[in-house]
Amino acid sequence: MLALLNPGASIVLTGSTVAHGGAPAFSLYAATKAAIGSFGRTWATELIPRGIRVNTVVPGPIETPGLTGLAPAGYGQQLLDGEAAKVPMGRVGRADELAAAVLFLASDQSTFITGTELFVDGGQTDLKVPSQLAVAP
Repeated sequence: MLALLNPGASIVLTGSTVAHGGAPAFSLYAATKAAIGSFGRTWATELIPRGIRVNTVVPGPIETPGLTGLAPAGYGQQLLDGEAAKVPMGRVGRADELAAAVLFLASDQSTFITGTELFVDGGQTDLKVPSQLAVAP
């Protein structure tokens, strides 16, 4: 695939906030997502001479069938509400918000960004805001 990429190309990998904090029963998933972050940083250094940027987008809880599918039938909204309670912004993200971040990293608007992880998680990873101060959805 690399042979097909021209100078100025952008590769966007997908990580996960779970790799930065862990979650019970998700050890293999978290480990693979942590590896993706490391791979992205290393690949970014290797591809700089070719003018190819590599970044990783790191989503927090995003309302998708994949997330709600983790809950038993009929409990999807409870799962979303529980995840939202862990996010300082007080809600889960939307797929279009994540897509906008990916498009930014893939676009010419981010030509001076490489080897980074862009967290799209409502502050969940870096902000430790008491739940009573979280913004209501």
